[in-house]
Amino acid sequence: MLIFMLVLTLLIALAFGGGHFSFDTLLFKPFDISQPGPMLMLVAFLQIWSYPMHDPVMMDRGFLSDRETTRRSFLHAAWISALCITLFGSLGVIAGANAEAGEAMNAVLTRLLGDLPMLLFNAALVISAMSTLDSTLSSSSKLVASDMGVIDASLRNGRLTMALFMLAGLALVFVGNKDLFSAVAVSGTASLYLAPVIFFSLWGRRTEIPVWSYLASLLLAISGAALYFTESAGHTQWLGDIHKYTKLLYISITVMGVGCLFFWVGEKASGRNAETATSTA
Repeated sequence: MLIFMLVLTLLIALAFGGGHFSFDTLLFKPFDISQPGPMLMLVAFLQIWSYPMHDPVMMDRGFLSDRETTRRSFLHAAWISALCITLFGSLGVIAGANAEAGEAMNAVLTRLLGDLPMLLFNAALVISAMSTLDSTLSSSSKLVASDMGVIDASLRNGRLTMALFMLAGLALVFVGNKDLFSAVAVSGTASLYLAPVIFFSLWGRRTEIPVWSYLASLLLAISGAALYFTESAGHTQWLGDIHKYTKLLYISITVMGVGCLFFWVGEKASGRNAETATSTA
């Protein structure tokens, strides 16, 4: 992460120093809510409630420390990540403002900033991705062995689980979708089943939620994630001929809204059943 931040700082300094960054650059394209960018921002506002709860980097490693240290770490991680996202996004804006017809973002930044800075930038992205991949694979072993109890917790079984999950992820590259963002979008949509858990069980402290509400919310989120994958990869066109980020927004709204409805109905039904049992007794 430190290497990524240093390289990002270097790229931003080169962009400012070369005169490629200005307020006119930021405003080169008028704001339109129907464009993919604003659609993706709305998706982020929906998925931000549940996504951190399933992220292995934040959750599995966060609990290694005491509660106060973990709290301070999360607070500092919030402003650091927000700053990095803003700066990284500004590079995309600069690339869009200076791009020629059909020119990709990496090609534009290479033309503006030079080969060596972009080589360092791509290396930093690879290092950052390796950290996330390490956490994901270790969490898969923890899930199968410790949480689900499918296999015995041993070094050999852990390595075997990691290898199988890695091969399964690799297989998805050959089914028509090579968009890196799709992995984040699919996992973020699947994590939306945690949103009603946070709203009702954690914040609302509701203990009457039945098991079927949790299962229904989980199945709905998994179905929504699978639907987005098939739609973004072009295997299906059930949601019509609209941009994939707009489809993602519709799916996210449905999964979160219906998932919360499952919890609300389940809580009400459990309350009525409890009242009936009490009156009968």
